[in-house]
Amino acid sequence: MKNKLLIILLLFFTTVSFAQNDTTWLAKISRNRYAFALIPSAARNIYGIAIGPVGSEAICNLTYTRYSHGLNLQIPGQGFLQVFYINKTGIGETEQTPENDSLAAYDTLPVRAVHNGLMFSPFGTFTPKVNGISLSLFMSLGQTVNGVSINTFWNLYNKIYGVAIGAVNTVGTVKGVQIGLVNKTTELHGLQFGLWNKNQKRSLPFINWNFKKEEKHQHQVRGSR
Repeated sequence: MKNKLLIILLLFFTTVSFAQNDTTWLAKISRNRYAFALIPSAARNIYGIAIGPVGSEAICNLTYTRYSHGLNLQIPGQGFLQVFYINKTGIGETEQTPENDSLAAYDTLPVRAVHNGLMFSPFGTFTPKVNGISLSLFMSLGQTVNGVSINTFWNLYNKIYGVAIGAVNTVGTVKGVQIGLVNKTTELHGLQFGLWNKNQKRSLPFINWNFKKEEKHQHQVRGSR
């Protein structure tokens, strides 16, 4: 009986010790960084310059959001992973947008990373949320941009509140302006400039627009009366 009690006590104190060490370890790696930090990082906040091969969203086993405030340099960046979304999203199929793609699942998941400021990557970014300016020489993918996203090839976002500039702009909801060769969205509140522009109202070359609220909500209200 004494041996069993001793074993139980040893297991209890061992478990408590590991839990404390785990808490200490998490507190250490998640502390804020100032002036300069290497990414990907588990830090909750980075103030200043963050630089590394990919963004902090690449660390996917943490339950809290990582923020960077300032200059974020991802060299080469993880935009090359987005080539797998080309066939999945279908650039040639104007009716297919991130609203119908797995990007919409971002709304139900914890945001891994948010960048506030200027972000640059040669191959592109995979940052869920950007508040500021995102620049790349290839592609960028994410949930929301509040600001400007400029890519040589492709912008693929669920929502953009601001300006999207690229050869192809595929966005679920746009409140602002799309500028490119091909612009596609299922909900536009603003303008589109390009060789081909498609929104919920019409498809037109060169310039397209919509400033009205969605009529489907009005139909639902009328139908319920």
